[in-house]
Amino acid sequence: MVVGAFLLKGLNFYAQPGEQQIAKGAYVINMGSNPQTIENSLQPYGLIYTLLKNEKIEIKWSINPNKIKDAADFTYRDTTFRGGAFILPVSYLTDDIRELISVWEEKGIAGMYLEESVKVPVFTSLSVAPRWTLDRENGHIAVPFFKAAAIPAGAYGGSNRKNWKSPEDLGVCDDIFVMPHADPGFNSHKNLYKWNKKYKGAIWAGCHAVSKLENLTGNIKLENSDSTEFIQLNFLSSGFAGAQSAGLIPYKKHRHGTPPYQNLLPADPVAQYIGSPDEAHLNGSERIFLPKKINRWRKKTKKIVIDADAPDIPEIAEDTAVITAYGHGYGNTENGLVMYQAGHSIYGRDPHHVAAMRAFFNWSFYAAEIKRRKNSLEFGNRKGLPVVDAKVGDDLTGALSLDPIHFDLDKAEIRTKDRPALDSIVKFMNTHPALLLDIRSHTDSRANDEYNMQLSQRRVEATIQYLTEKGISGSRITGRGYGETELVNYCGNNNNCPEEEHRKNRRSEFILSIDCDLYSEKGLN
Repeated sequence: MVVGAFLLKGLNFYAQPGEQQIAKGAYVINMGSNPQTIENSLQPYGLIYTLLKNEKIEIKWSINPNKIKDAADFTYRDTTFRGGAFILPVSYLTDDIRELISVWEEKGIAGMYLEESVKVPVFTSLSVAPRWTLDRENGHIAVPFFKAAAIPAGAYGGSNRKNWKSPEDLGVCDDIFVMPHADPGFNSHKNLYKWNKKYKGAIWAGCHAVSKLENLTGNIKLENSDSTEFIQLNFLSSGFAGAQSAGLIPYKKHRHGTPPYQNLLPADPVAQYIGSPDEAHLNGSERIFLPKKINRWRKKTKKIVIDADAPDIPEIAEDTAVITAYGHGYGNTENGLVMYQAGHSIYGRDPHHVAAMRAFFNWSFYAAEIKRRKNSLEFGNRKGLPVVDAKVGDDLTGALSLDPIHFDLDKAEIRTKDRPALDSIVKFMNTHPALLLDIRSHTDSRANDEYNMQLSQRRVEATIQYLTEKGISGSRITGRGYGETELVNYCGNNNNCPEEEHRKNRRSEFILSIDCDLYSEKGLN
């Protein structure tokens, strides 16, 4: 499997919402079908996972930042797209991928190919397939979520408990820990603190696992030190560790909620679902979450679903009663995301179940993308000294401070002056066997679109051939030609540009990822 971390350093990640021009021929998954069903609203996540995992696609997530609940993200001709549409750029749509889309359409997903370019709001791009790890104690409760979304068993360990983990077993190669209705204890779950902080691991908890987790306290050993630190696992609620007021009210000491609930933050990525999930949360031992009497949720905790009329406010709690909330652990954007959803199980086939599970998957894909962008890879030489710092998704030529690799006009041959840079990449890959590359080749806009797509593919093949002839296994390299679909400047069709600007578009990128299985077995060096 491929994830984004060796030794890790935090890097800020903020979505960069704004309008983007989507080229003609892109495929748009419509997430706003009515009624919302497992087939048309959950199985799209299975398609997205498959494309991210197997095809190295970047998927654009369209969310109108100014919309109200269930309002339009954008309109194309007579179709209104709601609920956070996913867009597959035309540059990725090979014949095989189009055939794959047809298979998923037969399963029930709804979408269309754009017959003309359109400007849409884009919240962010998704570029990595999440790796979920189910809690060994009660992971079976979450298995139906994945089956409903048609996400393959390898993504979450399947139904075999032997493939699940306890918190102490989590490491750099685990993206998301799923803990429904568990009974956590400090000694068994304290590793979540380090894992969320150091590896940006994302934590999802449901039912009374939430209040039990938030109230756990104890000492942990500091890294590279004999000292200890007293902590509390109150990831989303405030309060000093161990203080009587810190954490949440235990699940046996408050009453259930009083729906209908309020669904807030309609433009938040996690809140991209249609309708209300209320009824999906009306089961189990803990159906709402309440901070203790004088305590509060952390300021940066995002409350997606709340009960404004909870019966225990203000008698035993003063802050908001929450059904669904998420945020960075301890309110620190350097940590991974944490999400809580009330109820024993949110699974079912009705629209309210679909809404609740959509919130889970929205958060999951978002959390995995944040982890990728926040974690940096610290490569070391044979003595363990750091020689380069980069993120998964970065261009290795930049990370190694190499000259960009360009091509001559209408040519697919490796230039003599670019060979030293390619040789440096070969040497680096030989030193770090867990490193994988995705080569992306681009042309300028001269010549017709189809010819440029073919030309860029020939450039990819020439680059891969050079690397493999130097001894790099072809299994470590993928690649695709993008033609003129991703220009870096204004030099599109019918624009007069100087040669220097056109040359910038004739480029190859060497995008980093890692073989996490290999890294886990052999380490970095």
